[in-house]
Amino acid sequence: MAEPKLTGAVHVTEDVETLYDDLGKALMGAAQRAVDERGVFHLALSGGSTPERFYMHLVMEPPYRTIPWDKTHIWIVDERCVPFDDDKSNWKMIQETLADHVPMRRRNKHPMPVMDAEPAKAYEHELCEVFACKPENPRLDFVLLGMGDDCHTASLFPHSSALRVNDCMICANEGKHVVPPPRVTMTYALLNAARELAVMVTGEKKADAIKRIEAACEQGGGDPREMPIVGIDPIDGELTWYMDKAAAGG
Repeated sequence: MAEPKLTGAVHVTEDVETLYDDLGKALMGAAQRAVDERGVFHLALSGGSTPERFYMHLVMEPPYRTIPWDKTHIWIVDERCVPFDDDKSNWKMIQETLADHVPMRRRNKHPMPVMDAEPAKAYEHELCEVFACKPENPRLDFVLLGMGDDCHTASLFPHSSALRVNDCMICANEGKHVVPPPRVTMTYALLNAARELAVMVTGEKKADAIKRIEAACEQGGGDPREMPIVGIDPIDGELTWYMDKAAAGG
């Protein structure tokens, strides 16, 4: 099967179920390495419809019951500014499909306090407190990202203000270029510091976006202002694209 030529490794599977298995094994391996080396696993998850079934797969399939959830912290890549019981809340989905069904400590679950007066500052403070990261910045072990048809990732939308933020790890993002409601998101600074980043892309509706990114990579990399996903470029980590055959162009 031909694999698109993108920045980072590319892993293409025949179908979505195989993709879930391969991504699950990668996540489990990252968790075990993190716990063996540092005693804790810091996992950042995305919302949206694409990863929802994957989270259920992690809960339901026996092989993933060995994931060290008791030593795992779950962070959230981005969030809409809505209450946690709102159906638009990414955290609500993550909690209902995964976090409430694995043996995790409550204090290790970290939703974004998006209804606070300054949610970005509050979440950045929480990151630094948990990581005890002064003077070093936090380094997430594994980040799961998705990608929209417009090539946005997290809540980093084309031409939005968050793309220009480079002096903090979390920021608010809103305005005419952001799909409402307003968002809070991890920035490139935090995402690109991660040890492993996985971008999950499924379905033929994403094939055109993958072709755009591939063409941009062939011409030198592309412009993050137009295609925010190309701004995902780990400083000292690994980037892997996980996609099914349909997303890869068939």
